[in-house]
This record gives sequence, C-alpha cells and structure tokens, in this order.
Amino acid sequence: MALSKPAFFKVLIDDFTQHLKMPIAFVDKFKGTPPCKCVVTGPNGTNWNVELEENENGLFFRNGWQNFVKGYCLEEGDFLVLYYTGKLRFDATIYDESACEMDLEVSKRTSPADGTSAHVMCGKAVIEDTPTGTTLFRSKYSCFMKTMEIYKFYELTIPKKIVKAEGLMGHKSVNLQDPDMRSQIVNTCVSFDGRLKLTKGWRQCCNKNKISFGDKLVFEFVKPNVIQFHIFRGKNVILQGPNKV
Repeated sequence: MALSKPAFFKVLIDDFTQHLKMPIAFVDKFKGTPPCKCVVTGPNGTNWNVELEENENGLFFRNGWQNFVKGYCLEEGDFLVLYYTGKLRFDATIYDESACEMDLEVSKRTSPADGTSAHVMCGKAVIEDTPTGTTLFRSKYSCFMKTMEIYKFYELTIPKKIVKAEGLMGHKSVNLQDPDMRSQIVNTCVSFDGRLKLTKGWRQCCNKNKISFGDKLVFEFVKPNVIQFHIFRGKNVILQGPNKV
C-alpha cells in the first residue's frame, strides 16, 4: 500500500546517538536547504528541534538529534520510521527490537497521589523522588548500586550473584552505556571470590562522565552484556524490584 507521506526507516546502529543520516534516495523528496532547522515530532506528540547538516557524506540530522534519542531512551537495534509532512517537519514512529511499536505510556512523567515525582530513565527504570528526599530506583532488570570511593575509580566490582545470573563469567569485556547513551567497551577480570572487576576503560568512563567521590551509580543490565549506568549526585538512593542486589 502506498504511503500518503514520503517516509524512510532507519535501523539504529553505530553512532546513532550523535546523528542520523537521511537516505540518499530520500534527499530528492526533501525540499529543505541545509543547513536548516527542522522539527521532529515523536510518537507522544512532543516536538524536537533538530538541525539538518550536509557534508560530503550526505544529509544528517545533527544538533538536537541527541536530545531526541535521549528523550525516548532509544537503543541500538531499535528502528525509526520518519514521515516527511512538509515545511521542514517530520513525524517519527519508533519500534523496538521485537519489531513492535514502542509503548511510550511508561515513559510519561507522572505525579502520583503520594507526592512522589516519577519518571523513566533510559534502561526503562522508574525513578521516584519522594517528599523525604529519598530517590527510589525500580527496574525489571538485574541491577546493583555502588557509592564511589577513591579505589573504585580504578577498579569496580560486579557482585557475584549478578555475574552468575547474567552469564558474565566467561566474558573478557562488557559494553557500558552512560546516561547520554554513549557506549564504551570496558575490560573485565575475575576476582578471587568470583566477582567481576571493571578494569581498562572504566577510569576513562568515569572521567568522561565527571563522576566524583560520593556519587551513587546504579548499574542496570538491560541486554546481554550491555550495562546501562545511572549517576546520582548528592542523593540517597534505594533500589527496588525483584532483581536488585
């Protein structure tokens, strides 16, 4: 069936968090004159201002695209359908790795009756700030928390229970995703008591994210060998859920 609006789809891979290339065959249908600002409307009706930039490699969604990716917690393997509606406007439909349209209901900010303020972070965790100042972190995935101390900037251990549950014992590295959805491969080694240590690459990850002494980090195992980590600065955090350690 023919589409009523020009459209293209893209599977999110590689450096999709920083930019997205428009297919060459679609550029002719697009009447904008880059560099220019466009508006990408997400599935929940939110508008995102994104700059279109052209270089020798093609036409890209660039500045502002990172906010769109972060706003919908997009992950590698998700894919988008972008419909061009004219006048520098695009409508986006998002599908996850199951090939089903993403359910964004869980991503809406809410204000529960008990006075907590809840929102969803990338990794699909629910974060609630309570009136007492405590932050509740709930996830359906395996997760654990560490409070940063000096020695943890050089080596940080993953609890033995999670190492076993996630099948990490034979892995020489893990893929860490920071709060901005940037990925970094970090080497691992097994400690004498069966825990797994994050080693080469971990210090660089701390520096890139300006992690400081006393920060609380929550690590969430969102996919096999992929760990999303969240940074809480100056907050009292409590983990909830069936798979917390």
